[in-house]
Order: sequence, then structure tokens, then C-alpha cells
Amino acid sequence: MGMLVAACTNGEPTNNASTTLETENSVAVVLAVKQSDGSPAARTKVFVRPADFLAGANNMDLVKDRKKGESPVVESDSTVGVLNLETDDQGRLDLQRLKPGTYNIEARQDTAKAFMRVVLTDVSRDSVSIKLDQTGAVAGQVYLPENESSVTVGIKGLDYFVETDEDGNFEFKSLPKGLLNVVGFVFRTYKTLDEDGNPTPISNLMTVGSSNAKVEPGKTVKVTIGQKPVTPPDTVVDEDVYPVVKFADFEDSTYGWYTSVSKYATASLDAEKNVAGRKGLAAHFEYMNDSNSNWTLMGHSLNGIKDMSDLDSVVFWARSGLPDSTQWISISFDVLLDSAALDSTGYENGKAWVHLKLDTAWNRFVVTPKDLMEPDENHTGGNIGWDEVKDHVTNLNFFGGGVTEGTPYEMWVDDITIYGVKGLE
Repeated sequence: MGMLVAACTNGEPTNNASTTLETENSVAVVLAVKQSDGSPAARTKVFVRPADFLAGANNMDLVKDRKKGESPVVESDSTVGVLNLETDDQGRLDLQRLKPGTYNIEARQDTAKAFMRVVLTDVSRDSVSIKLDQTGAVAGQVYLPENESSVTVGIKGLDYFVETDEDGNFEFKSLPKGLLNVVGFVFRTYKTLDEDGNPTPISNLMTVGSSNAKVEPGKTVKVTIGQKPVTPPDTVVDEDVYPVVKFADFEDSTYGWYTSVSKYATASLDAEKNVAGRKGLAAHFEYMNDSNSNWTLMGHSLNGIKDMSDLDSVVFWARSGLPDSTQWISISFDVLLDSAALDSTGYENGKAWVHLKLDTAWNRFVVTPKDLMEPDENHTGGNIGWDEVKDHVTNLNFFGGGVTEGTPYEMWVDDITIYGVKGLE
């Protein structure tokens, strides 16, 4: 085994952002954990997570014996790069085989912790070591979105999350030193129907914002997350004016939008400027499905139940990234309510949607209620029809369609305008 010259130090930023472990088809990694004095850290807990892992926002089972935030939040699952392990008497362990990608490795004891980031590629293999140190703390405030009494705050790539109080305040009392990304988000899971008409969960992740925090031993770092609310000037609403709402032009990025995927699909959402001749920012959605039964979406909550019975149309621009005739976009009007709301209202979770073919040129799409698909007897894909959702829509979603093998699909969406519906923000 060829030895590696490591380029990272327990999470501290360097010229190289992470250690590269060249692996042959996801081979195991040998890890040595040491105490601060260099002696072996025997029987030390070790947690491996993908670098984009966000505790409290996943579809994996919660660990039942989680205690005071020190137990792992989720069970081990090597297929998604999540491992909960313990070193032997010599402070060593062999990681299970992992897919190529970027991972965070954290070692924990009662009063000492450490983490490092590694990149697994598909060439060769090597060993790494990590040294424990005194912990630090992160505290701060999240500017809460409208209609949210609290949000979740997680450390990206590590297994920690807390809920804010009603003022958005939060604190992590014990974190490993290093540069950490602190993320505020709202995550909800609802039940809807799959392609075969069977109940299936659908999850919404809306990122409120994030902030980097350089954690140092024995110190507390203060951060703020999100956009500070701006009090709008008093306005007078003319009830006689036909409602035309520019729902999203993405000129303030994709703030307020979330992504949601099935377990074995992936997706990312950002904003790009001046795409293919279109001026300004547009939403850029990149995704990968490994089968037709998987799904990915970008979506926006309507901040409660909205009556869209008077909808005339939704107009938007979209384009694809590949000249692939199998790629499409689906616009979906969804009812996504928790069990308590369903019991009190008598509604059913589901959607009304339509599928539209994409190409690499920007196209202007106009969707009216009559364009939406009629439901079949199995409510395939969760489609219960426009008449069953129109007066209590909770979310507007855009699904990315198509199945790829090895290469992600991309689509861009811009200037979403809704005609005929009052009371939309």
C-alpha cells in the first residue's frame, strides 16, 4: 500500500481543502485515532458522514437511544456513506468500503473531539490519523422565516443538530475544533402516493441560511444565520386589480426554495447568472435519478393553505442542459400537511400536475388548470386531480424528469408568474 502525504489538519483549512485517499473501487481506509499527547485513543467513538450530510434533515431512521446530543442521530448505512464505529485497544479501526466522494470523519470522547475531511477517489488506497483536542462551542441566532416559530440548525457533514427557541437562538456546547459550516433549515416529511398508488414519504428541505464558524478549544463562536426581516411600507390593496404575482425571479438567489429527493436520488439547487443569453439570475437545478421510481424536485412553500380556485395560469421559463429528448419538467400543485392538519381539515395529501418536455433553448411555458393531468383510479404519482387540491394548495413544486446513468441532468427555471390568485406573496 502506497503511503499518503496528508494535506489537512483536523478540520483546519489549508491550501488543500481535504485529504485525498486514492482508492480502488471504494476500498477500506485504515484510521488511527490519537489522544492529544500522541498515545492511542482506545475505544473511541468514530462517526463517518458524507460532507453534505445534514443531521435532522434525512430520510434515515433516528437512533432510538440518542442521549444529550452525543449519540449518533442515524443508524449506520454504508450504502449512503454513514458509519458509526469504535476504535480498538490500539486506537485503530478499518472503515468499511465506501463509494468515492468527500466524507467527514469525527472522533468523540467525553471532553475531547476531532474531525477531518477526506476525499475518496477510485485509484488506490491509504491510511490516515486524527488527534483529539479540547472542544469549543457555537452559539447564535437565526432570523426566522415568516410563519416559523423555530428552525433546525445543523453542522454540515457532522452529526449534530438543535432546534432554535422562538427568538431563533441556539447553541452547540461541544464541537470539534476546525472550520464548520452552520446551517439553518426547515425540514418536513409528509405522506403521499407513489407511482403505484402506495403511501410514500416526501420531504421538503428549505435552507434559511448558513454561516462559517472557526471553532477553537475552550471558546464560543457567535454567528447569525438568514436574512434580517425588513418591515415593508404600508400598502393599500385594490381589490379590483386583477392579481398578477411575480412569484419568483431568483434575482435574490434561490432563497426560500427547497430541494427534496427519494433515497437514492441526488439534487442540488443554486442560482446562475446570464445563462444561455438570458439576463439576470435563474434557478439552476442539478439532479440524478437511477430509475423511474425515484424522483427529485425543487419547490416552494406557500406559507400555509392557499385557495387557488381562481387560478388562470402559471407562466415560467425553463431550459435543459443536455439535448436529451427524455428530459422533462413537471409543475405540481401539492397538498402537504402533517397528520394533525389532515385530521382537522379532512383533506388528503396529494397533487395535481403536468409533465412538459424540455430542450436546451429557453422556452416560455403556460400552464392552466385544464392542462393538468386527470387522476387515474390508483392516483399514480400521488395525482389526485386539480378539483381535489385547488382550494387548499400548500406547495408549488417543480420535478426534474429523466433517468441518467453517471451524468446528472440540469435544468434552469426563471421568472415564475402566477395569474388570477389573490393573497399570494
